[in-house]
This record gives sequence, structure tokens and C-alpha cells, in this order.
Amino acid sequence: MRVIALALVAMTPLVLRPGASDIVSDHLGAATETVRFMKGDSEIGRFRYEWSLVSNDGLLLVTTGEVRAKPFIDSSLVKRHGLAPVWEVSQLGTQVKRWTYKGDVFNFQELDDLLRSLPLREGYERILPLFSEGDDSLEMDTVRVVSRDPAGRWTLRFADPAIVATYEIDEQTRRIVRHEHVSRRNGATLRFVPE
Repeated sequence: MRVIALALVAMTPLVLRPGASDIVSDHLGAATETVRFMKGDSEIGRFRYEWSLVSNDGLLLVTTGEVRAKPFIDSSLVKRHGLAPVWEVSQLGTQVKRWTYKGDVFNFQELDDLLRSLPLREGYERILPLFSEGDDSLEMDTVRVVSRDPAGRWTLRFADPAIVATYEIDEQTRRIVRHEHVSRRNGATLRFVPE
């Protein structure tokens, strides 16, 4: 029984913490991108992402769009190297929420930047401690680097209690070139299409 327990512990992925040396984020800098959220052939939403470098190794991400016909804006400051979150302010309609982070968890707003900053090598797998702003809880989600295609696109699989997501990341630019997720509850698929 002890051998089985030790084998299970050895197979469990390591927890990746903000500031870990595995996170290589030099590719992150000033940029802008608009992403369309598609369900089938229908666009159900659109967000605009703006990244800015700020003093003290900061990376500011401002996300704007609409959620259920309400204007949405989220500002999140992280340390560029290591992606340790500092603070976040989110506004949906007239409701405003603020968080200050101690650096022991990631926030969901930085998830895409975190995934494209992981080591791109087949079999790399980690548990990501993510703070869920929606219900103020800690999730221990998983990510695994699955494979690389001949064009230099890496497939990653991310899973949390609500979704299973597939990402494709370009090896050279570290841009997300494909992203879709499937709801665990009802099987609905959403695609995130860069404009």
C-alpha cells in the first residue's frame, strides 16, 4: 500500500507558484488585441486586451468589452517577470470589485499570459493555484503541454472545475493562435478568435 501511495505522489504534477523560474515572460510587452467569442457561427461577445509596461517590472493588462449587454472593464497589474499578481480592479455595469494579491496565487485575468509563458516541451504539467474572482475562491487547476505540430504550434490542455480548454501557442511569437473551451456542465463549446 505504501508503494502505491508513493507512486501516486510521484505522478502528481507540481504546483507552479508566481515568480517560479519556469515562467519565461520576456515576450510580454506593450500590445493590443481584440478577441471574438464564438458559439458555433455566432459571435456572442468581444473583448479588447491592452498590455502596457509600467515601472518596477510591471505589466498592466486592461480588458474591455460587454458581458450580457453590460459594459465590462478589468485592470490587472502583475510583475512582468514571474507574473506575480499585484492588484486587480473589475467593473461590470455599475458594480466595482478590487483585489490586492500577496503573490502566492495567480489571478484568472492573467491566465492566457501565464499559459503562453510556460516551458513549451511535451509532457510539461503543473497545477496552477488560481484565484477565482467570480466567487473569491482558490482553484487548483491543471495545465499540460500535449504536443508540437510541424508548423511550430504547441497544444496545451487546461482544465478547471467548469471547463476543459485547448490552446495552441506559436513557438516563435508565443501568441495564442487557437483557443476553445468545452463546458463540463453542458458540453457547449466556445471558440476565442483573434480579430
